[in-house]
Amino acid sequence: MRATFAQATGFTNQPAIRRAMPAIALLVAAVLGLGAYMLLSQPERMTLAAGLPDSEKANALQMLSAAGIDVVLDQTTGQLRVTAADFHRARMQLAAEGLPATTPEGFAMISDMPMGTSRSVEGARLRRMQELDLARSITELQPVTAARVHLALPERTAFVRDSQPPRASVILQIAPGRALDQGQVRAIVSLVSTSVPGMAQSAVSVVDQSGRLLSDDGGDPLQQLTNKQMEQQARMEAQYRARIEALITPLVGIGNAAVEVTLDMDFTRSEITSESYDPNARALRSEQESLDQVSNPAAEGIPGAVANTPPAEAELNAEQGGAGTGPDQLTNRSSSSTRNYEVSRRVETIQPATATVTRVSAAVLLRARPGEEGAPASLPTEIVEAIETLTRTAVGFDAARGDLVTVSTGQFVSAFDMTEPAWYQAEWIPAAGRQILQVIALAVIVLGVVRPMLNRVLLPADAAPEGENPGFPETVEVKDGESLNDLRKRLEQPGLQGGLTYDEKIAFLRNIASGESSRIATVFQSMLDTEKDMVR
Repeated sequence: MRATFAQATGFTNQPAIRRAMPAIALLVAAVLGLGAYMLLSQPERMTLAAGLPDSEKANALQMLSAAGIDVVLDQTTGQLRVTAADFHRARMQLAAEGLPATTPEGFAMISDMPMGTSRSVEGARLRRMQELDLARSITELQPVTAARVHLALPERTAFVRDSQPPRASVILQIAPGRALDQGQVRAIVSLVSTSVPGMAQSAVSVVDQSGRLLSDDGGDPLQQLTNKQMEQQARMEAQYRARIEALITPLVGIGNAAVEVTLDMDFTRSEITSESYDPNARALRSEQESLDQVSNPAAEGIPGAVANTPPAEAELNAEQGGAGTGPDQLTNRSSSSTRNYEVSRRVETIQPATATVTRVSAAVLLRARPGEEGAPASLPTEIVEAIETLTRTAVGFDAARGDLVTVSTGQFVSAFDMTEPAWYQAEWIPAAGRQILQVIALAVIVLGVVRPMLNRVLLPADAAPEGENPGFPETVEVKDGESLNDLRKRLEQPGLQGGLTYDEKIAFLRNIASGESSRIATVFQSMLDTEKDMVR
């Protein structure tokens, strides 16, 4: 190590190396400064097409590089990253080339199916084909960026008891800032269930990328009914709130009022049936009469018959005396009469509405106007009363129902003051920090390295630094083959003389000899060698 260090020291002590040392140091400093600048000025990068397969990633990298877009492959995640300025241009370039490729068509799974494929492989490919086609259809919806469908199709069996119903699961990736309403979710469930024979809608589950279950739970009808009731209540509250805002906005201006409405609703279903009779209102419905008469008729019959023989006179007189006179006198009579009347009756069935508003609570907060000369902020009383009256009218205020309307005023806090981040969380802090570090690094390199070297190389002989004696330079370079007389003549030049005496020059040379003894010995050795050559 000592020999290596000594050799390196001897190499650097050579006059040519020492003369070139400022240029070498300047070049190294420039390279280091350029490297520091490039390291600190790395642009912000964004991930491009996070779900890009490896087979398409190579094509995308080659295509973007050929288009002049700064794209790098992240060594940690393996994703393609481009600068924020080139992000949208890179996406457009990928879309123009058909990357990332869309979901493949399902028929591509069976187009290359070889002959003799087993039944299990054929069934798996057919199921995969159906899944891909369903996913492709679902991605046509605007809020959906990607979809995956998993079908659970049981094997067919001849035993009804052992048969299992088919099921399906759908995983959706929703675009940022978008959401699916219940109508769209039901449409996806209906699409999947009707595409598979024998699949019920309750057997389809829809989940988004956050793990939330979007489809309704078909096994709990009560939960479904509760969700519908909450949706109906929310819609009615929004309607009430819109009515109030439409009335008071012309008075206070846009953004100067906050309105909230709460409805208490009764979803109890009831049916009332009543039946009443009116005794005074009646009508003859039917009438029936009957009459029966029995009389004693005169003797009749065939003359000469024994049956027609009249009784004895004594018996005849006795019977006539007791019964009266007249041969056809009535002996029996009966009569009956029946009348049916229709009594007035009324049957009424009442079924109240399913959702009934039992109470309305409305609250209105108005922005108060700033007062003059330090007075508290407030609104005129007549405006507050007018707004309260309009609010009562908009919600159909009913005191007997227990409705409540509250109108108050106050100063609003600016949204900027509420969401103002800390100073170190500002977006311009990272960019400003990088710029400041770049300026500091360049200043250190220029002022600490480049400037001293330039001053040492380019400073003229007659321009000595301030505070030093111009007649005594720090160093004097002795050229190869220069004799002592030549050195004395050079020291007596106008630039080095400066009015010095001969003794001062001798003292100056002594100082040089004490500090640069090795170089002076080398000079003398070269001078002696030169004289020997001349003598020869």
